[in-house]
Amino acid sequence: MSEIEIERLDGSVVLCDLEARTLAAGRYRVKFTPLEWAILTTLYEARPKIVSRNELLHTIWGNEHEWNTRTIDVHITSIRKKLAYIKGARIDSIYGQGYKLVMLNRF
Repeated sequence: MSEIEIERLDGSVVLCDLEARTLAAGRYRVKFTPLEWAILTTLYEARPKIVSRNELLHTIWGNEHEWNTRTIDVHITSIRKKLAYIKGARIDSIYGQGYKLVMLNRF
């Protein structure tokens, strides 16, 4: 198992299983699809920077396809629903710029 611990500012830990594409905090374990996981890890690696829709499309799908940037929005919505179980983790929309992953203190 390739599980790593992500420590948050308050000292709490989110367990990340890279192979199973899951995040776990407290009693919740959330599984992500391969595309959701690719988006989430791209946002995580870019923290605290903002990542544009076009950057996400290029990073995940490359130049092979001509995708509509709204494709990303659909996946972000799904990821947000799943992140609701991981207190203090969220994706912010930055108007006109893109998305940003925020890992806050647990409430």
